[in-house]
Amino acid sequence: MSTAQQPLRVKLTGVPGPANEGAPFEGDPSSLWRVNQYSSPLDLTEVPTRGSTGFSGSKKAGQKALARRAEVLAELQELLWAHVAAAPAEERNAVLKALAARAPQRDAEEDARRRKLFGSRVEKRLAGLEPGPRVLLVLQGMDTSGKGGMVKSVVGAMDPLGVEVAAFGKPTAEELRQHYLERVISRLPTPGHVGVFDRSHYEDVLVPTVTGTHDEDELTGRVEALQLFERELVRRGFVIVKVMLHISPKEQLKRLVARLDREHKHWKYDPSDADARAEFGSFQTVYSGLLEATDADYAPWHVIAADRKWYSRLAVQELLITALADLNLRWPAADYDVARERRRLLAS
Repeated sequence: MSTAQQPLRVKLTGVPGPANEGAPFEGDPSSLWRVNQYSSPLDLTEVPTRGSTGFSGSKKAGQKALARRAEVLAELQELLWAHVAAAPAEERNAVLKALAARAPQRDAEEDARRRKLFGSRVEKRLAGLEPGPRVLLVLQGMDTSGKGGMVKSVVGAMDPLGVEVAAFGKPTAEELRQHYLERVISRLPTPGHVGVFDRSHYEDVLVPTVTGTHDEDELTGRVEALQLFERELVRRGFVIVKVMLHISPKEQLKRLVARLDREHKHWKYDPSDADARAEFGSFQTVYSGLLEATDADYAPWHVIAADRKWYSRLAVQELLITALADLNLRWPAADYDVARERRRLLAS
């Protein structure tokens, strides 16, 4: 991949950048799996879990493509890091301005809703976020849908110093005393980094809805809060990629039983997994409404068939590549005499 000679373009039109040449998928990855292509209201039971949208090759071909594109992803992540660390201020400001423009502008009505839904502590923490481009990959899905493997196989190809991974489980006693967004804000990636949420802020709507622990008004407020929260992240330079790994009940059962059949996988199983599986249909119904309600061009949801791990990994990898390539960044120029420094090194 040659990005060094590419011009800096900060319009951010959403058209895949030059790094997407040779992509394994037919069509624009940013729209292949978008939730907004399905009829409303969304019904996840009608969305394939074993499809191969945009890819006509075999499993072997997919695995080869995954390895090949890992190098592209790693270089693009390094380019983002280099941009934040060493690009001229005018270039960094131009990129940040273009990213922020993806979200609607704040107005008096939004300000009033934020005060009601966030409170002063959350507002203060959001205001304290350092502006700058970074990518946030949100992974959601039922147990065994492949979130952990995605982090290892796809995200693991990038420089670990430029990646920040957060796994959200059941809130601690201290976290329960805070606003539910506070623990999320504390784990957001810093500028120049790729952040990954293995489960996310969506758990704070998903689980209470399925368990019935919150009334309808509170759940409605939480959905609105998520929308406003993501708007503010985009205004501060976040590129948000949200993915639901869509697994079938049959495949989930197969993977759960495999954990019990392998001694070295027992640690990954919890008796509560069987309880959650009993509510599989309820989770799918809630996911359907939640994904449709919070899908936006500035924070899109993608539903990816996850019954075949190689395919879902290839798809998520391509979403990350597209998100980074769309920035059309260029390598920062040296602020020193390269030829002179080379001579000095050779003479040393």
